[in-house]
Amino acid sequence: MTDKEKLDAILAAEEADKNQVEEVSTEQVEEPVKNDASEMIGQRLHVNPATGRPWDDEINNKEMTKRKGLSRVGESIIESAEVRDGWIDVDRARLGDRNVFYPEDWRFRIRPATVEAIRNWSMIDDENPLSIDDVFNEVLKSCLAIITPEGPKPWGNVCSWDRFFWLLMIREYTFKQGEHSVSYEEDCPECDNPVKFELLSFALSYDLPDPEVMPMYDQEERQWHIDPNEYNVEMDPFTLYIPTLEKDQNIKNWLIARANENPNKKFDPVFLKFAPWMTNKISKDDNIAKRQMKELEMRFKSWDVEQFRFVDEVIRNVLVIPDKNLKSVCTVCGEEVTSPIRFPNSISSLFSVQSKHRKFGTK
Repeated sequence: MTDKEKLDAILAAEEADKNQVEEVSTEQVEEPVKNDASEMIGQRLHVNPATGRPWDDEINNKEMTKRKGLSRVGESIIESAEVRDGWIDVDRARLGDRNVFYPEDWRFRIRPATVEAIRNWSMIDDENPLSIDDVFNEVLKSCLAIITPEGPKPWGNVCSWDRFFWLLMIREYTFKQGEHSVSYEEDCPECDNPVKFELLSFALSYDLPDPEVMPMYDQEERQWHIDPNEYNVEMDPFTLYIPTLEKDQNIKNWLIARANENPNKKFDPVFLKFAPWMTNKISKDDNIAKRQMKELEMRFKSWDVEQFRFVDEVIRNVLVIPDKNLKSVCTVCGEEVTSPIRFPNSISSLFSVQSKHRKFGTK
């Protein structure tokens, strides 16, 4: 039976139930006998005569069905649609130790890059960081889903340092047969044997916070709670928030808007480094973002030298830094070899699809 036929059957069954209820007379309800029939007008029947079940149970079941996206047979319509669209769950173990920077009850799903995403990717200007940034985000927006008990969350809740990891995960799923691999070779410094490097999500490595500072981190809230007085710094306890792609994007929009207003305006790069840590959210609304950034900058400028140095020290110790190198092992001598991450055919080739048709012309 097709999805359309299932839907038609469900609607027909619901219409039949409705008609049966309308045809039931008040004589079928076990209520005390009333002399005046008008006393029954406006009263709700306690049992659905069509099923014999209490109406409260019927209503609760329908609400749960609607809330969870279930069909009458208990099938998850939402999940079935996701499977048909190519969505798959990602094992959070793939994140390694960075798993802790997301609440335990969050689930991640990815799907292959869409035609639109690949089309946008083909237009990347390798010399324009803003172009690269926008297309990266477009791929994540259309191919990454965050599922929580409270409902879906926007893709922008991903940690800033995990953007390239998720991009590679989506790429690997898009080309899951291993086609279009990004690989190159470097000579082993010990034996000169060619060592192959392949750009894959699991090959990325990160510099993580020291274990001794992790007790100050709240995984559920994604916050760091710091008391400077424990480190002999006179300063009120403060909270640092995990930098996310959403905050990065909204701060970038704020920068562009201010630059358009005043092309000669100078921005403090140190403040911009601190800003994503100082607040849980930056609004998409330009007027609200403008006010938020002004308040953050005033707080930033209120710190004395010792306070600034301490906050800077904390951020340096809790920041996750993606390694710019890939690691591999020489198959001859067993030596671990590192090589800078490279894109042999430019970054625009990451999602390029080799055409199978006969070439038209020579250009």
